[in-house]
Amino acid sequence: MDILPQDPILKPSEAIAFEEDYFGGNEDFQWEVINRAGEAVADSALRDMRELRTIPHRPRLLVLVGKGHNGADSLLAAKRFLRTIPTARAVVWQWAPKDDCKPMTQRAFEELIEFASKRLEIIPSARGMNQEKMDQTFYELTKDRGFDLVIDGVLGMQGRPGLESPLDGWIRLFNQTNQIVVRVSVDMPSGISESLPAETEPFRADFTYCTGIVKTPVLEPFNQPWIGRLRYLDFGFFKSAEKEKYTKHSKVLCSSALPVLRKLRPVQCDKRDFGHLLAIVGSRELGGAALMCARAALRSGVGLLTCCVPESLHASFVSACPEAMWVPMPETPDGGLALEGLGKIRQSIDHVDAMMVGPGIGSDPESHSLIREACKLFSGSILLDADALRHEIIDSCENKVRFVLTPHEGELKRISEKKKVEEYLADFPGVILRKGPHSQVIFGGSVLHLFSGTSLLARGGSGDLLSGIIGSLMARGGRSLVDSTALGTLWHGRAAEALARQHGQEAVNTTQILDYLSFALRNDF
Repeated sequence: MDILPQDPILKPSEAIAFEEDYFGGNEDFQWEVINRAGEAVADSALRDMRELRTIPHRPRLLVLVGKGHNGADSLLAAKRFLRTIPTARAVVWQWAPKDDCKPMTQRAFEELIEFASKRLEIIPSARGMNQEKMDQTFYELTKDRGFDLVIDGVLGMQGRPGLESPLDGWIRLFNQTNQIVVRVSVDMPSGISESLPAETEPFRADFTYCTGIVKTPVLEPFNQPWIGRLRYLDFGFFKSAEKEKYTKHSKVLCSSALPVLRKLRPVQCDKRDFGHLLAIVGSRELGGAALMCARAALRSGVGLLTCCVPESLHASFVSACPEAMWVPMPETPDGGLALEGLGKIRQSIDHVDAMMVGPGIGSDPESHSLIREACKLFSGSILLDADALRHEIIDSCENKVRFVLTPHEGELKRISEKKKVEEYLADFPGVILRKGPHSQVIFGGSVLHLFSGTSLLARGGSGDLLSGIIGSLMARGGRSLVDSTALGTLWHGRAAEALARQHGQEAVNTTQILDYLSFALRNDF
């Protein structure tokens, strides 16, 4: 069984101690890693900028530089950006004078100047300016044209809570202007920390690139308005020995996990070797959800798929998706799945490897009764999504360790009923995928954070596709429910990223994500 690569999430104090031990005073090694961080930030920003628009012919970059190593990262990111796009131009605006910076940051300054002095403008330290001078300087910089990208490398994990004057005014200037297209932060947005004093306005990032280590402040709920989309840039800090020192319950899934699925199928194989999934889905009013999750399961490689749907949908679904085996089920007067169809489910249930229930079934109580009885009949792994996420269905079944629940926040509150949400998450014996901007796989008191995805997914049907993908991986077997859930969510998110970078976040259909599952699996990006 594959073990998915995942790294611990550390408090800032733990991260500082780890880095001191990891580098051991070796400045050459530290400089090598800082260069890798800068290059990774630039490459990631160039990809993520495409979610908004294609990169302009002569992109303009603003680099905000602090005294510490985040400043060095941002300067070396600018170097990489300018190397990648020869027509690009950059402006570096320092918070502190160069001579006050750490040696690595000074060295990064010198390298950038040597590489691109003719395409570079350096603005004097903002620390010596009043607000009026800052505003005037920025106006002069943008009066003809704004910036396509701003890289925030001002403060890192050693920054104190809050922002003091005049730094707060400088940061607010970049938050409020409409002359910046995309804002990214290195490691953490400047101004966030383990606590956030009232009225503090940190740098507002569109993307935050966690370089080498994910620090706990980026996951704190009170910091979320400033974080933007999280990306983990894994530099291989945590080998097996180091990981044993940090037996954390909170970890991040590395993007290198996805290639686990990238394998040639054996020559001696047939469809039964890739699992048989039973889907109990759909209603007369919500048939699209059933069709989407079926197509997702098939596209993600399941060998056999049997779908139980209302009989009124059967003929059209057979035509729309002939690869699945569609079972016409008796309907309630309102178009839901009737309880009398349990016999048909019983005929199929002994021949399948996993069951997926919920997308499109609606709120018909009789459909919920059917699902409750079907879950009792089946002893294998079951994914519950959408309207199947009801405490009366879940609580009626024994051996809940075989369940995968995929709720968003509203559904999570519904199934937790009288318990507090966090208490329910801690107590549930199976696997819960807590869907959100940064989803979490929660199991046995542990949390695995997933940073893939894009706001393109904030549209109807994306959850139905996700259920189909995870259900497919569950049926194929060979992995734990945790790994199947995490891999399915990562794959779904990376496909959505590829779609957004090709077509943007707006003018797309949800089902187009399926067209990018292959690209996400076959390419490293």
